[in-house]
Amino acid sequence: MSFYDLDSESKLPPVEQLVAKDMDGAKQTEKMSEYSPGPVADDELLARSLDYPNKLTAQGGVDDSLFQEAFSHGASAQRLLDGWDAHASEVHGRFEGRAEQRRKGTDGRNPDPENLYVGAFHMTAAELRACKLDDDTASRVRVYDRGDASDQLHAEIIVDATGLRKPQRKELRVRLMILAQRRGLFVSPYLPKENLSRAEGTQCELHFPLAAHVGDGKLLNSE
Repeated sequence: MSFYDLDSESKLPPVEQLVAKDMDGAKQTEKMSEYSPGPVADDELLARSLDYPNKLTAQGGVDDSLFQEAFSHGASAQRLLDGWDAHASEVHGRFEGRAEQRRKGTDGRNPDPENLYVGAFHMTAAELRACKLDDDTASRVRVYDRGDASDQLHAEIIVDATGLRKPQRKELRVRLMILAQRRGLFVSPYLPKENLSRAEGTQCELHFPLAAHVGDGKLLNSE
């Protein structure tokens, strides 16, 4: 039975079920899948996508919902075993493919034609695991291996929010959001020029791809 197999009759959300199965977070050090390279090490970089409109505020800034799924169903991330530069093309392509599915409604949900993959943030597993509230004595953020046949470098971020009230949950989401922005936003090479303002509006330091082709056939960072 897999760690990720859940009780369909339980009233608890998926993340709470996973926390209950691993109270001390020890399974973070275990290989959870036959497809993965192993458990997620502290020094590994992980990439998380920034999507419009779901992860942006009405004013265009990054919203603290960036890690909302980590409190409910688990937040997906891509492992960058060899660093960002080595994996950037693959990660951008994977995140754009997911956005395209959402636009077309081929991901099992209603079509969202406005969905855009704006770019990616990355941070280390250690930074995520160290993110907690001032009164916490133990880590609340966990990073697990969740590789599968189609995505060997898939990782899952979950938050143990046991005992937290609504304002405390928000504070932790904000801290995770701030952590994600430290290295800046790595802008999607698929972002059409007319939507570049979606990246600029985040007020993050922007890192542009060196030779990125977008939908109109021109380079995103060309004149």
